[in-house]
Amino acid sequence: MPMASELSTELRGYLKHCGLSEGKIAQCSGSTRMYHDLGLYGDIAEAYVEALAERYHVDLGGFEFEKFFPHEFAGKSALALALLWILPFAGRAARQRTEYLPLTLERIDRAMQSKRWD
Repeated sequence: MPMASELSTELRGYLKHCGLSEGKIAQCSGSTRMYHDLGLYGDIAEAYVEALAERYHVDLGGFEFEKFFPHEFAGKSALALALLWILPFAGRAARQRTEYLPLTLERIDRAMQSKRWD
């Protein structure tokens, strides 16, 4: 399995800039998926995507966040909060990982190189 040494220098810099630890980056390969493998979603995933546009000047026209990541789990109502307290796994169940397309680091790297979303 390819490891972080096979990740481009620019991709490694992006992951570090976004807050991923060196240890976590060392476990990544081009096939590592942002949501499914790294567990990124909601505001944190949005920050990773924004960094592509702002710091790496990637044109994200056509990128649809909700196809790749769930938003934060709402859990705002008293009932939702009670369910989460009783059933802590409910938040995870509310964000079923099979519903979302995989967004691999290889695809992120390609977007960084071409400066546009394919």
